[in-house]
Amino acid sequence: MSAQHCPQGLPRTPESATAGELVVARAWKYDGRAHWVVPGFLLGSDEHGQWIYQPQGSLVSRPGHAFLAATDALCLVPRSGEWVGTFYGAPGEDIDIYLDVSTQIGWKRLPAGGWEVNSIDMDLDVIRSTSRGVFLDDEDEFAAHTQSMGYPAALQESMRAQALELLGRVHENSAPFNPEFRRHWLDWASQLHLQD
Repeated sequence: MSAQHCPQGLPRTPESATAGELVVARAWKYDGRAHWVVPGFLLGSDEHGQWIYQPQGSLVSRPGHAFLAATDALCLVPRSGEWVGTFYGAPGEDIDIYLDVSTQIGWKRLPAGGWEVNSIDMDLDVIRSTSRGVFLDDEDEFAAHTQSMGYPAALQESMRAQALELLGRVHENSAPFNPEFRRHWLDWASQLHLQD
């Protein structure tokens, strides 16, 4: 496999990871192109998965585009399921939750320390915003890439099913998608940040 492609066969959870370690979230597209890269720091884990703190000012980049994060965010890499979530908590922010339907999610240790979590972004996004409520985004991109990148039929079906399941769970506002649940992790991130 080309070094430019998402690594295969990685474990779903990082063994012996400790709070405070660097975590680079690296997304790819199905055709092997690099997509978004966002650094952060591991906060810890719970029944839902691994929580990563991505502080305001972090460099968010993909080929040809980059910006500094305007607010703090939490990234959740779930123990199961085909998605990676970003959760926001800043007052006045329109976007509350942004869930990337993804596949081939896995962790590897970086040679110089810390971790990299890789995934293939499958276009479909479940979003909750103040202005638009809960909605499924980028269905047109998914349809276009199904043709241009040749998504297998079984993969198309599983990604659509995952998107619909997430829509229902976010509408229900159950953990980990309710703001009250993430408050613990945001508070813990603030404590770690103050200790630095």
